[in-house]
Amino acid sequence: MRSLNSSRAPRVSVTAILAVALVIASTGAVAAKRPPKPPPPPPSGSPSITIAIAPAGTLEPSGEYANVDVTVTCPDGWAWSHGGLYVLQNDRGGAGTFNASCTGTPQTARARVVNGNRFSLGNWNATAYVRIVRSGQEARAESTRTIRLEPGVTARVADQGQLTGTTGGGIRIAVAVACPVGATGQQSSVTVSQDGTAQAQAFFTPICDRFSHTVVLSLPASQGTFHTGGAVADASVTVAWNGESFSGADNRAITLLESSTGDTTPPTTPAGLSAMTFGDTETWLSWGASTDNATPTGLIVYEVFLNGRFDQPIGGGYTQAILYVDAGVLNTIEVYAVDGAGNRSAPASTTVDMRP
Repeated sequence: MRSLNSSRAPRVSVTAILAVALVIASTGAVAAKRPPKPPPPPPSGSPSITIAIAPAGTLEPSGEYANVDVTVTCPDGWAWSHGGLYVLQNDRGGAGTFNASCTGTPQTARARVVNGNRFSLGNWNATAYVRIVRSGQEARAESTRTIRLEPGVTARVADQGQLTGTTGGGIRIAVAVACPVGATGQQSSVTVSQDGTAQAQAFFTPICDRFSHTVVLSLPASQGTFHTGGAVADASVTVAWNGESFSGADNRAITLLESSTGDTTPPTTPAGLSAMTFGDTETWLSWGASTDNATPTGLIVYEVFLNGRFDQPIGGGYTQAILYVDAGVLNTIEVYAVDGAGNRSAPASTTVDMRP
């Protein structure tokens, strides 16, 4: 019996081993036929967004708008949804928007922020908000810092100038300038050149009160002589604030018209004269600009008459006026255009009825 059991034991073990081997081989073959598992999804955490608000912005002369740069970095593959900038000082401020792209690299955009109560020069608190989206996901970020609003300066040279004499020894030209309240005008200039041979320059000091002021300048020729036709004008305007200088400029092609010397042709009649009256007899007038053969539009002066008597002159290219009509009567308002030689146009006329 002992020898019989001894001879069977190895056969049982070999059979068991073969069975296990067949199961392992079969399982491996099935596993080899299965497709590989997909990679695990990326982590669902919020993407990294960085926002940098510029330390200084520019205050437009009116005080209603400020321009501030914002630099945003957001990951590639995400879409821009919204960018907003809020600029606040104590209990007043304004808001604006800006747009950028998610590329994984810094993108700089400019926000134009509006404040109906007007901004002022100096320090303000700025907060930028950014929102991006991808596949139904949304991510947000914000950044806050103190910024300084600095003066913005605008200059605009008139498209036409005028010879001041028959020999071309000088010209007249108008330039409109504006700068915000709080800044102080410094010596500024306008230079006009023609054909590379004629040149003239004049200096002025701008007024900073948020309004646009048109300055009419006489420029004597410092070299050469001028003639009718094309020329180039350069305006450079400088203001001071907080111990620093800020500037604005304009460069444009202009047309020089003939001298008014000997001119007998009147300008055209102001077009579309209209009047809007308020209960206290205050009346706002507006009309279309006149043109002339010699005097540039920006140099034409408008004379306003009320019921036959002279009321006020309007110059510098402006085509609006405010006056107070007579109560209890039918008022007649007339506006004449006067050129540089003193020629007067036919009047534009309108009536304002203040009778009970």
